[in-house]
Amino acid sequence: MSIKKILLILLIFLSLILTSLIAASLEELEKSWLELIDRIVREPGSDQLIDLGKRIAAKRRLAEIEVLREAVLDENFEKFIAKLTEANEVREDLFDECLVLFPNLKDEIATFERGDFTKLGTVCPLWKIGYKPRLPQDFGSWFVKAFLKDPFLLDWNLVFFLKNSTNRETVARRIREECEKLKNEEDSYPALYRLVSLAKQLDGASSKLESELSTYMELLTHLQRLANENVSKEELNELSQQLNALTLKKDNLKNLLMHVAERTGTKQVLKDTTKKSLIEKILKNRLLLILPALALLIIFLLPRKLKIKLFTFLRAYKLAIKLCQKELKIKPMNIELRTQLAMLYERTGEMERAFQEYKIVRDLSRMIKKDQTRSRV
Repeated sequence: MSIKKILLILLIFLSLILTSLIAASLEELEKSWLELIDRIVREPGSDQLIDLGKRIAAKRRLAEIEVLREAVLDENFEKFIAKLTEANEVREDLFDECLVLFPNLKDEIATFERGDFTKLGTVCPLWKIGYKPRLPQDFGSWFVKAFLKDPFLLDWNLVFFLKNSTNRETVARRIREECEKLKNEEDSYPALYRLVSLAKQLDGASSKLESELSTYMELLTHLQRLANENVSKEELNELSQQLNALTLKKDNLKNLLMHVAERTGTKQVLKDTTKKSLIEKILKNRLLLILPALALLIIFLLPRKLKIKLFTFLRAYKLAIKLCQKELKIKPMNIELRTQLAMLYERTGEMERAFQEYKIVRDLSRMIKKDQTRSRV
C-alpha cells in the first residue's frame, strides 16, 4: 500500500474520531441542559440554578457556530479566540453569552481599554459577537507607530474592529494628525496612504494629505509599470506636469521618472518640462513678492489721515499712534486728531496718556468756544 493511501486513511480516521468527540460533547451538553430542567422542577428555590442555567444556555448558543464549537465545548479560552479570529460568521447577539462562559474576558477588555495594547489580539475578533469597544485616547498615535513597524498588523479583523468602536471619529483624527507629522518621510508614503485611507473609512472625511498621497501612489504605480515599457514624449510630459503639481516630497518619483526618460531617450523632453515648470514657479514667486511691495507703495502714497484710519482698522494701533503724533506736530490744535489719539491710547492700555489727551481736547474746546464768543461781541 502506498504512503499516500495510508495518510488518507489516517486522515479519515482522525476526522471520524474528532467528529465523534464533538458529537459526544454535544450530546453531553444536551444531557446537561435536560438535567438542569429536571433540577429546576425538583429544586426551584436553589441559588446555584441561575448561574448554572446561564452557563449552559451560553454554551448552547455559542456552540451554534460550527467553527467555535470545539473550543466552546472544551471551554478553552485561547482556542476560542484563535477560532473566532478565523471565523467568517458574524453573530452580534452573542457577546453576553461569551462573558458568561469566559468571565476572565471582562478583565482582558478592561485592561485593553485602559491602554494595554498587548491585549489587542485578544479583543480584536470580539466585534464578530457584538463587542463595541471604546478605544483608549492614545490608540490612534500608538497604532500609526505600530503599523509603520509591522504593516501586517492591519487586517480585515482590525478594520471592522475599529469601525465598530464607539469613538472611531476621534481615532481617525489622531491617525491623520500623526500622518501629518510624517509627511516629509517619502519612504513611508505607501504606509501613510493606507493609514489615511483607514481614517476615511472610520469617519468618512477626506483630507488634503489623503488626496496628495493618492496622486503620489498613482504616479508611483504608473512609473514602476513604465520602467520596462515604451513611453511617448506626450505621456512623459504629462507625468512630469503631474509630478510638479505635487506638494509632497517626491525625490523617489523624480528618480524613477528620470530613469524612464533615460531608458526611452526622452530625457531632453523631461529637462524642457522641468525648466518650464521652474520658470513658472519663479514667476509665481516674483508675483508674490511684487504684490506686497505694491501694497506698501500704495500705503506710503496715501494721505496721513487715511493711513491713520487704515492702521486703526487693521488694529496696528502703535503705527496709528506714531502717525497721529507726527500729524499733531504740524497741527497741534486739531481736536479730531487728538480725540483719535486718546482713543488709540485707550486701545493699547495707556490710560494715563489717554486721560492727558482728553484733558487737552477739553481745554482746546473751551478755548475755541471763548474765541468764538469774543468774535461775535
